[in-house]
Amino acid sequence: MNYSTPSEATPENGEPTSFAETAKNWYTKHKPKILAVGGAVGSVALAVVVAGLAERRDAEDTEDPEPVSVPETMDEPRRSPSAYDVDPFLRKLPEGQNASEEKKAKYKEETGDDLPPGHTSVRGWSFPGDDPEDEAPGEAAA
Repeated sequence: MNYSTPSEATPENGEPTSFAETAKNWYTKHKPKILAVGGAVGSVALAVVVAGLAERRDAEDTEDPEPVSVPETMDEPRRSPSAYDVDPFLRKLPEGQNASEEKKAKYKEETGDDLPPGHTSVRGWSFPGDDPEDEAPGEAAA
């Protein structure tokens, strides 16, 4: 029996009284159809994803690869990832602190400019790489 309003559905009529019970009964009644439609939709979705991945892989295979290294750097020896240089730079000091007179004089000598107030000059440094050429003469492996 179909009732037009939920208030007409009562346990005496054999109809569920809550939405949850109605939904549960509807799902149980239509479970085979729901599973069939879900399987079909899932299969189509999987086919679309696989086709998209295959198309993207084909597009990557046809593109020209980027050059591995820039021509200007081809003559330079390859440096290990642990070897790098840090150029000199200015560091802002905490409020109320100033650079030493020695730092101010050295910066003026190197650049010809005055050191900005509240800053200090930090000298550059290098980290050696893994190349044997980078080792000091006394550090060579025996």
